[in-house]
Amino acid sequence: MVGAGVSAVSGVVLVAIITNGFPKELAGTLFAATSAFLILSAISSLGTDTGLVRVLPQQLSQQRSADVIPTLRISLTPVLALSGAIGLAMFASASQFAEAVVGDEQAPTMTTMLRILACFLPIAAANDVLLAATRGFGTMRPTVMVESLGRLGAQPILTLGVYLAGAGGLALTLAWSVPYALALLVSALWLRQLLRRRVVAGPPSRDLRALAREFWSFTAPRAIAKITQTALKRADILMVAALASPVDAALYTAATRFVVLGQLGVQALQQALAPQLSSLFAIGDKRGAQQIFQAATAWMMILAWPIYLCCATYAPELLSVFGSGYDTGSAVVVILSLTMLLATAGGPVDSVLLMAGRSWLSLVNNTIGLAVDLGLNVILIPRYGITGAAVSWAVAIVVRNALPLVQVRSSIGMWPGSRGAIWVGLSALVCFGALPGLVALADGPLLLQVAVTVLGAVIYCFVLWRIRDQVELVAFRGVLRSRAAYKASRETVLR
Repeated sequence: MVGAGVSAVSGVVLVAIITNGFPKELAGTLFAATSAFLILSAISSLGTDTGLVRVLPQQLSQQRSADVIPTLRISLTPVLALSGAIGLAMFASASQFAEAVVGDEQAPTMTTMLRILACFLPIAAANDVLLAATRGFGTMRPTVMVESLGRLGAQPILTLGVYLAGAGGLALTLAWSVPYALALLVSALWLRQLLRRRVVAGPPSRDLRALAREFWSFTAPRAIAKITQTALKRADILMVAALASPVDAALYTAATRFVVLGQLGVQALQQALAPQLSSLFAIGDKRGAQQIFQAATAWMMILAWPIYLCCATYAPELLSVFGSGYDTGSAVVVILSLTMLLATAGGPVDSVLLMAGRSWLSLVNNTIGLAVDLGLNVILIPRYGITGAAVSWAVAIVVRNALPLVQVRSSIGMWPGSRGAIWVGLSALVCFGALPGLVALADGPLLLQVAVTVLGAVIYCFVLWRIRDQVELVAFRGVLRSRAAYKASRETVLR
């Protein structure tokens, strides 16, 4: 969670540096180019990140550690081959793609950006696979240190250096890309250490064909679902640039950064949750999986609802950090923030569906959500601009979260809701929505509105303390005690 907080702030700072330090046309062009890169990176990873997080914990819990290294090879080899081929195609078709997305004026700049990004595509795909493998060993530390604090933390620092040096689009793209190479090196070294400690040398329990069938029978549909999931997050920026302008793409990207700010804490919980669910489903402990599902839902709401309610309340003031003219995206922030309240109330439902082995259902859900988003974008962006893009994404988010909720309830018999989650939702709405909202309706000064929000935060923390048992917050006390005991025992051994 701490790593997610740092990376969330880093993401906002990165966009703020770009929007304040560079022209809107250049900023929008970079956002469109990096969105294309992230979609192609998702295609290249073939869903192996989720596949490894599900399969490796099962192999380790079933005393099959000798299968781990062959499984890693089975996952990594096609990723490297596909990412290399896509990178070459991206490099060759960069100019045509750029003209179609940003028009003739910005096409040369975007062409250069795309060709630089193409060189880093295999590096980014390999890094995703190796970091996912470390999570399969049950540790979040590599992901936090390498991804959250490392790569995402380095991007704004390097970008600031580019701005201070007065460089242009080429250096800006390198500042965004080079941290992937550094992250890959550290990820590889970290995974090597985990393999040495946890994997027992010996012949695998199954032949390579059986291991490949075990891995790809789950991962293959996830490969397509990962593409649709990433496209759902990033295609809007490309479509705004193509159907409106690069300037609108810059405005839309800035407005959606605060949605990502709330999502990163949620993603941190989902990443830590997935290996636990996989192990519990592997041993048939459905009751334990249900308890973790409900606790994670309440934790997601605890983290995300105050952020999204504050984003909706203070949208114009927050967007002012991106520079002059960006406050026109306030409606985007309000629409998406309120939508994400509904999405987080459903908890990590897609992770539950995946770790229970229903990867085909996840594929169907993501495909339907993407189709809704793209279809509405074509209709709404030419008429309503970035507000139309926000409405399209909001409808797609609702569809993509409602479908797995029904499926998890009907096919697995699990549900994210609990009494604790209801208390969290009601207290967040009152403390961060109703109280500052009443001040705003009464045309109260901004300072008074902020003071009421701070008071609401104090009340919110008090409520969380009173319901700490209902939302499993006492688990953190147990973790702190176990860490303290571990450190004490280690110091005794050293002495």
